[in-house]
Amino acid sequence: MIRLNKYISNSGLCTRREADAYIVDGRVKVDKKIVKTLGYKVSLNAEVRVDNKIIVPYLYSYILLNKPIDFKLKGENNIYNLLSSSKIDNLSITEKNIDDLKGLVVFSNDIEFNKNFRTFLTKINQLFHVKFKNPISLKNLHFLRKNKSKNLKITSVDFVNNTSKNEIGLELITDHYLNVIGLLKSLKNEIISIDRVLIDNISKKKLSRGKWRFLSYKELSNFKSI
Repeated sequence: MIRLNKYISNSGLCTRREADAYIVDGRVKVDKKIVKTLGYKVSLNAEVRVDNKIIVPYLYSYILLNKPIDFKLKGENNIYNLLSSSKIDNLSITEKNIDDLKGLVVFSNDIEFNKNFRTFLTKINQLFHVKFKNPISLKNLHFLRKNKSKNLKITSVDFVNNTSKNEIGLELITDHYLNVIGLLKSLKNEIISIDRVLIDNISKKKLSRGKWRFLSYKELSNFKSI
């Protein structure tokens, strides 16, 4: 239990003194009830609203990770172990079922952002580097270019330079990479790896495998302007 003004100031919204003014003015709700009592204490699990907007008692953080293939959401090689040096509490991944994906994934402790992330993906391009066991035929390449899947729109596809025709670059729009898996499996060619190298204008350039960085203000603004 912490004082309500500290809860509010910890969110980064304002100072404790300003939080006191919000409370006295009746602008603060705790679990849907207006609270005007200074010194009032709340649980960290309470729903606190200022001007009817939910706040949390910590600053929001947004992290980009270049995920290795052998790190999963559960188990010994837990993906969150790679983020421990961030010292950020309450981080959650913005997409589920990504165990077999390597490359770019996004985490945050912003519940609204996480909830809306799949909607963001339906309006931006992603680029995947896909490697198959066997070479891709021109017929299959043409099939991908003409794809009419409901939950996936391919904007471009081509062979990756200096490969043995078993690697392609796939630029597309979809709300989840599992839709990509479903399409590629229809080619009846074993998938060796799927590496997401670009999300909109966010690149894994200069971000080594297994490393993370904070999203820049500009990158974050591009998401939130969608």
